[in-house]
Amino acid sequence: MVATKRAQVRSVLERLIDVELHPGDPIPSERALVDKLNVSRVTVRQAISDLVESGALERVHGKGTFVTGPQVDSQLHLTSFSREMRARGLEPGTVVLSATEIEASDETAKGLRVAKGTKVIRVERLRTADASPMAYEVGYYPSALFPGLLGRELGTLYDVFASEYDVVVTSGEQTVRADNADGHVARVLGVARRAPLLVLERTTFAGRKVVELSWSAYRADRYRLHMALTPRGPRTGSST
Repeated sequence: MVATKRAQVRSVLERLIDVELHPGDPIPSERALVDKLNVSRVTVRQAISDLVESGALERVHGKGTFVTGPQVDSQLHLTSFSREMRARGLEPGTVVLSATEIEASDETAKGLRVAKGTKVIRVERLRTADASPMAYEVGYYPSALFPGLLGRELGTLYDVFASEYDVVVTSGEQTVRADNADGHVARVLGVARRAPLLVLERTTFAGRKVVELSWSAYRADRYRLHMALTPRGPRTGSST
C-alpha cells in the first residue's frame, strides 16, 4: 500500500525530530516544507497537527512549532525542583525574575503565620528542565529566618536554607489544582494565553516553623502527577 502524502510528510518530520533536532528546536516553516517536499500547505499542516496531537511537536502562539520539551512524571513528595529534575535525568535550571523584600499582605501573613506587615522576601523564578521552560514560581520567605537571603544564590533555596541558615525542611502541605495561563505566565512559560496549567500551592515547614509559602504553575503538557492510592477504613466490602 502506498502511503498518503500526509503520512509521507509525517514520516519526514519524525525522522527530522529523531535525527537532527533537539527538544525546543523549531521545525522548518510550512513554506519551506511545501517547497522541499513538493506538497500542498494543507498536507503539511495536517502532518504537523498529527505530530502535535501525538505530543512530538508543540505550537507556541506567535512563535511557531517546536520539538516538544522533556516530559516529567512526578510523585507527590517534598523535594526541591532541582533534585526532582536530576532524579529524572534532566538538567535543572533557574532564572530569577525578581527578588525583593516586601511587607506581608493579609493572605501571605496568614500562610506564613506571621503578623500582617511583617517583612518577607518574595522570589519569582522560571524553572527549566534541559533548558526548556517547565514552571513559573512565586515564593515568600520570612526575612527574620533568612537575613541576607537576597545576597545568596536563589536557584536552589532548600540547599541554601540548610547550608547557610541551618534550616532543614521537614514537611509540607500542598494542594494541586488546574488553571489557565494569564498573559504574564503565558509569556514566561512560552505558551499560549489560557494554556492549561497544573498549579501547586505549598506551605513548607522546618519543624513547626513555616519557612515557605509558594505558588508554582507547571506546564500541563510537560508535567504529570502520580499518586499511590490505598484503601481507607475497614475492608468489609467494596463499592464504587
